[in-house]
Amino acid sequence: MTETKEIVSFVFGWLSILSWVVALYPQIRLNFLLRKAEALSPFFLLCWFLGDIFNATSCLVLDQLFVQKFLGIFWLSTDTILNISHFYFVCTKKKYTSAATHFRVLEIFVYVVIAGLVINNVVWAGFYYDSELSFNEAAYDICKKEAVIPKNTARYWIGTILAYATIPMFCFSRPTQIYKNWKRKSTEGLSTGLFIATSSGNINQLISMFVNSQKQKYLIEKTPYIIAAAIPAICDIIVLIQIQIYKGNQKYETLNDPVEAL
Repeated sequence: MTETKEIVSFVFGWLSILSWVVALYPQIRLNFLLRKAEALSPFFLLCWFLGDIFNATSCLVLDQLFVQKFLGIFWLSTDTILNISHFYFVCTKKKYTSAATHFRVLEIFVYVVIAGLVINNVVWAGFYYDSELSFNEAAYDICKKEAVIPKNTARYWIGTILAYATIPMFCFSRPTQIYKNWKRKSTEGLSTGLFIATSSGNINQLISMFVNSQKQKYLIEKTPYIIAAAIPAICDIIVLIQIQIYKGNQKYETLNDPVEAL
């Protein structure tokens, strides 16, 4: 029974990672197609960017698993692209060219294959790089590893502080976006796919943690991570509701697009 729970937790953990790997792409794609980026709150982008910087830096400072370091750098890279595209189109004020923004079936298939290959290779590269991991109890917890950095050193505390600093950054980012949507009474230019992916990532992460163990000590230890996943997940769902509410306020039309420009 315990082994089954660990496997289920492991699977949901990787489903969460898969969601995060593809999360920012829909918004980056939409920015380039619409040649505009006013929909995203600058504070949302800033908080998310700082969160990714803190996360990637903490993984490197604490010498975490290869997979964690790779994903931290990957997320920071995609976040950088999103920020550059956002501020470029805001500053240049490029106009919408009426290009179709819906995903074609072939395009979706190609992206799924690429994402699958990336995840597969990262997983196996991580297992190879961290040779102490094997298919046992320790291997199922992809985020858990005994610190190799002594706890009484400055390096350990710097890395730990940076890791915990990511929590308020990711939690505070969403309310600013919710407020901007409400103030504009529109979600024009906002990617539905971005918030579907992020809500999926957070919900799968929560499921992974709760399935892994329901013991009080474990849940207390994971409280910061539960909060860091639960609050953004709730906010992501609120944004998705706003997208549906303000759907009729679009100033442009997406050609043959049934889901408002995923």
